[in-house]
Amino acid sequence: MSVRVVPVEALSDHELERWAEIRRGAPELASPFFSPTFTSIVAATRDDVHVAVLEQDGRIVGLFPFQRGRLGSGRPVGSILSDYHGLVAPADTSWDARELIRACGLKTWEFHHLVAAQAPFEPFHRDREDSMQIILADDFETYMRTVERTHGPTIRRLREKTRKLERDYGELRFERHSDDPEALATLLGWKADQYEKTGASNILEQAWIPDVLRRAHAAQTEDFSGLLSFLYADVRPVAGHLGIRSAGVCHSWFPAYDPEFSTYSPGLILLLKLTETAPDANIGVIDLGRGDYRYKRMLMNGTVRLAEGAVQRPSLAAGASRSRRAVKSLIRRTTLAPKIRRVARRVAGGR
Repeated sequence: MSVRVVPVEALSDHELERWAEIRRGAPELASPFFSPTFTSIVAATRDDVHVAVLEQDGRIVGLFPFQRGRLGSGRPVGSILSDYHGLVAPADTSWDARELIRACGLKTWEFHHLVAAQAPFEPFHRDREDSMQIILADDFETYMRTVERTHGPTIRRLREKTRKLERDYGELRFERHSDDPEALATLLGWKADQYEKTGASNILEQAWIPDVLRRAHAAQTEDFSGLLSFLYADVRPVAGHLGIRSAGVCHSWFPAYDPEFSTYSPGLILLLKLTETAPDANIGVIDLGRGDYRYKRMLMNGTVRLAEGAVQRPSLAAGASRSRRAVKSLIRRTTLAPKIRRVARRVAGGR
């Protein structure tokens, strides 16, 4: 097997078609994060995105998009924005993880949402967690009856909140997709406020990230498209959600709501409206992403196993990577984590 690394924009039509062909034959690669369009969008905002093309006997057998950092450190394309990553290759392809990163010119490749079924990466897993999914194999009513059998009281309370929201603020209206950039700006404003209030790092302060979100929102093809949904009470927006879609799979990506309406659970109301109308848009799967949240456990009826870890070769980059992970792990375990993150943001911003 030979491996050559090229810039995304240097990929030929044949290579892009082979990428699409591999995905069509591999359900585990159905996520929009595996679309070449997502890689191209990130590459338009950063100069460190590359694609390794794997060939055997003159035929492309795999493609591996990645970001190359300092000292040979590698990350998935989109870094913290990527909720799925790995090698785009048929499941029966034989390859070696360390040889792959060596051929990419990397000393280490860190992953956090790797498709765990990719066996050559398995020795490098540190942790595994499920990405929860809503699978709409039947109609919405059949799906909801299944949810209500287990979570009936919660669903009844949500319906009461929905009626109260209408009584207090006016008739509810759901918009499955808005192409208005100002609507996206409203959503990102809510998200920034949420980061500030929770003490989470505001990733939107990194200029390339809002750029990726704007480009993803604007993309509208069968292979990859943004899906910006809003819930309105009368004319006032109360919740929004930016998802991305590839064919029949929609990935829940950036949800947020107006904090004034938090007692009504507007984000969950919006998600159920999106689920209800998904079959009309030929969406069969809504991926809720990694994270053990109560609303996800309530609505999910399927999972995909994801892994966190790093493929490493002996190097300074590998040592730095281990140290960085140890510090992050320590911060996550302490109750002071939110305060530490707030102080770090102030220092980084010069405040």
